[in-house]
Amino acid sequence: MGVIKNFRGNKFLIKPQGFLDANAASEYITPIDINKIKNLKIKYISIDFSKIIAANMNALRFLNDIFEELFKKENIESCIFNPNKNIYQIINNLDDLYFNVFESDEVEKIFFDDDYLEEKPIYLCCIKDDQNRNMLIYYLLKKGYAPKEIKSEDEINEDAIIIKNSIILKISNRIGAVVKNSIVYLFFDGFLDAKLSDMFDIEYFRRNLLIGFKVFVFDMNRVKGMNVHAVRFLNKLGVEAAEYGALLVIIGLNKKGIQPKLIEDLIDLGYLFFANEEEMLNSEEYKEAINSSEAIFKKSKKITKNFVNLLPYFVNSTISTVEMMTGVKAEKESPRITEVSIDKSKNYVASSIGFYGDMDGMMILILTENLTKRISKILLGEEYKTKEELNDMVNEFANIILGTVKREIQKHDLKINVTLPKVFDEIQNLQNIVINRKGIEVKFYFEGEEFYFYLLR
Repeated sequence: MGVIKNFRGNKFLIKPQGFLDANAASEYITPIDINKIKNLKIKYISIDFSKIIAANMNALRFLNDIFEELFKKENIESCIFNPNKNIYQIINNLDDLYFNVFESDEVEKIFFDDDYLEEKPIYLCCIKDDQNRNMLIYYLLKKGYAPKEIKSEDEINEDAIIIKNSIILKISNRIGAVVKNSIVYLFFDGFLDAKLSDMFDIEYFRRNLLIGFKVFVFDMNRVKGMNVHAVRFLNKLGVEAAEYGALLVIIGLNKKGIQPKLIEDLIDLGYLFFANEEEMLNSEEYKEAINSSEAIFKKSKKITKNFVNLLPYFVNSTISTVEMMTGVKAEKESPRITEVSIDKSKNYVASSIGFYGDMDGMMILILTENLTKRISKILLGEEYKTKEELNDMVNEFANIILGTVKREIQKHDLKINVTLPKVFDEIQNLQNIVINRKGIEVKFYFEGEEFYFYLLR
């Protein structure tokens, strides 16, 4: 059985062929390879299964064990790609995957090649596992893409990348997050201990608080237990959430094997526990939090020259996206530094997005109702009919802008991470989080329709 191995940048690429059993798998990643992987500071390991005729369970378990060790000790992510149906069936019977599965070369490059930039639109089609779909969306957004969800390939009328069978590993070195119905969902796995603080992106959490999210759901269906170190960290999150009047919810946690005192500590700090999402959504505590109009008084950071230098990347990406969506040329007023002031008598829709990294801040988009309807015809094919459709449309619109911004900034050796967009269909709720805050304002007109852009710290 032949095996071709290549070290390319921060990736170790393996191309085997033939039948895969445990003996053959042992030749894929040898002790010599592991030493080289460590010395070269490899970030990704990819195995191309396109020429694997068949495999057995022992072989996949053997590889999974190696991937687990490299993941836990060296923080290296692994994947296989181009697997056949036989391989998929075996993978579905494995517990605690420590590798990703990508259905094609193109999808593998999107996730496992930091220098690759996919120009085609990306669609997620017919993915039944909600957590897997959410994790795919999360990592695509983190890489600057704006994926679209569809129920059938018949909805696509362009040359595109379609992701249907890819699997993101359930065990992750970072806590994954997605936004749904104005709720931030975060997914936890395994045993939670002192390493939780390294896995949890606390700046992402803080930015989501700052841009106005009020409910955070910690999905712990896959958590096997936690110790006092994890609880101390969760308590820290609880204190920060309390400052913003945000609700922290834990769903699906099996409390057996966890000291009752630890659970009591979390309850005392305001955490709510529910068996599942449905129970949470029907609770009075959730309804009260999501409808809260309490103002948040936070001082703005100083607007520096370096911060102002970010403005063209954000503004140009925003203008080009709106012009593309509406077919209308933008008219722009000169930027100015001012307090965020919103005319609450008008029918505006808004979205806020936080960013952090080489620079931190918040972007706010405010559109007239008529402008959202024009954009809706492009994204949805028709004007939105429900509040949910409006939120989805504005969310998608903001993601497109954000993906464009991230790609542009990366060209200039700047790195930023971003939150997912928070949509405000009631403008008063946005006013509550920007009260007394100064930012850079740019006002646009699209055939007389107002569009406000703010960049805040």
